[in-house]
Amino acid sequence: MKIDELKQIIKGQKPTPHVFLLWGEEAFLRAHYKKQLTELLMPDMMEDLNVFYFDGKNYRIEEVDEAIEALPVMADKKLLIFTDSLIFKPDGRSGAKAEYREYWTKRLQDVPDYAFILFDENEIDKRSALMKQVDKSGACIEFAYMTEEEMVRWTQRLFGRFGKEISPQDARYLHEITQEGMMAVRREAEKLSAYVGDRPRVERQDIDLLVTPPVEGKVFDMVAAMLNQNAGSALKMLDDLFVLKTEPQQILGAIMYNAEKLLSTKLLMSNGADKSQIMSKLKISPFAASKFMKDSAKYSLPQLKTLVDRLAETDGYMKSNSMEKTVLLNLLVAEIATEK
Repeated sequence: MKIDELKQIIKGQKPTPHVFLLWGEEAFLRAHYKKQLTELLMPDMMEDLNVFYFDGKNYRIEEVDEAIEALPVMADKKLLIFTDSLIFKPDGRSGAKAEYREYWTKRLQDVPDYAFILFDENEIDKRSALMKQVDKSGACIEFAYMTEEEMVRWTQRLFGRFGKEISPQDARYLHEITQEGMMAVRREAEKLSAYVGDRPRVERQDIDLLVTPPVEGKVFDMVAAMLNQNAGSALKMLDDLFVLKTEPQQILGAIMYNAEKLLSTKLLMSNGADKSQIMSKLKISPFAASKFMKDSAKYSLPQLKTLVDRLAETDGYMKSNSMEKTVLLNLLVAEIATEK
């Protein structure tokens, strides 16, 4: 089902299915429509007795069955909301147990007219039989990342709702440094709009002053300097992170994150993956995907594999060795940045 069809359901222009599955990387949109659906499906009375919340995969099937089978209390409907139930992942190691999937396969074929069920999932397997079952008889909606152009336009509209303007270039820049999608951009937009006061336009200098990039973003350029054998620049960036009181283990984790994303992007591109496939596989925004695709092309596969292996070794050594962690990081960055 497309989002436009979901909007029609919310507006009462289409019949309301009894089962909804919301999933995808764009948490902001998913949360937005989950809220709207919850308001639509919420019983008019006795919410405490007619609305049931199940968080995670370790709930009791008996409780779910009892909640579904019992008639609503002083209302004409009841609502069950599941968050990250993992029943749409067939792999029992990373998903729900087989008994849960078996239960839902039967249960979803027999949902009473008064019951509505809403699944909110971070991850699903599109090959899941349960997902196909919901898609056929209910409503299955994916909230994937929008394109860069769509996100820029959305950001400009967002600032407009706060009574402010932002140029397309600065909207793009804001996305590039936040890296976490619409949820993070909305938080920063609220902060920036309040900061500029009566000034109608948010400028690049406002973003640089108020928005702190995540450590992963700050480290991206340092990884590039390391791979390009620019030791002076890489060590200067590392020292800047130490000045900001960033923990060495967090810095190493950020270096590993960027190196692994570069390697994964390189491998995916070598197998013919396009940008949307890279975004989906690596769970990254279109802006991050563009960045990793551009930079991974600059380095060889052996070069990136060696870097990832060295970082993994250092991670183990840092966790088991008493040597000062800042010293270990300085040695690591200097060695990689000077290797020929």
